[in-house]
Amino acid sequence: MIIINLNHAGLLFTLQESGETADERQMKEYIDSVLTIRDLGSGLESSSRDRLAMRLQLGEHLAISGPSGCGKTSLLLVLAGLRAPVSGSFCWQGQPICAESLRWWRQQFCYLPQLPVMGADNVGQVLRLPWQLKALTSKQPDDGRCREILEQLDLHHDLDVPVEQLSGGEKQRLAIARAWLMERPIWLLDEPTSALDPVSRNRVIELLSALPRISISVSHDPVWLKSSHYRHDMGGHHG
Repeated sequence: MIIINLNHAGLLFTLQESGETADERQMKEYIDSVLTIRDLGSGLESSSRDRLAMRLQLGEHLAISGPSGCGKTSLLLVLAGLRAPVSGSFCWQGQPICAESLRWWRQQFCYLPQLPVMGADNVGQVLRLPWQLKALTSKQPDDGRCREILEQLDLHHDLDVPVEQLSGGEKQRLAIARAWLMERPIWLLDEPTSALDPVSRNRVIELLSALPRISISVSHDPVWLKSSHYRHDMGGHHG
């Protein structure tokens, strides 16, 4: 476990596409897998030390923790492009995220709010909602693939089961299953275990750790926090 507050510096590189050496190609591959965050703040932090500075690679998980009201979710909303930052910046694959690149950026991540958004009537429709909304251009997952992902998350329901019959924890896992099917490289998760029992939580942790994704989560769950590669503590400063 590494406790990170502010001083984890990020670097931005640019490379020419033509005439690359092997080292340059390797560096470009590295840059294409890196999310760099510099001094990022929503304006609701109690101290400048709560601003986020971090460099994350595929397969790494950053958990943001702190007391209620310290600005954790607001910081996640900044990363999701749903709230303007008051300070700092961030970039993905060497591209700064700003108003001009926001549409592209939103194609790069899955955002999972604390209250899962179903958006459809039954399990299968929920899983395929991004394709129905034309948010993805990839091939829509077939029934077999949908059932495979559900089984991985211990969701033993037919695809035509109405969403209203699911528990809160099952809806939370269904939202995670949909994100898994979308195959985007970055996940932003707000209290992803709030409705899960310990067995389901541990299963989600196990699966998430095996995926080549960058994950940034907000959580109060000590087991979830312990499972992360990095942790950013907010709101605990005194003096």
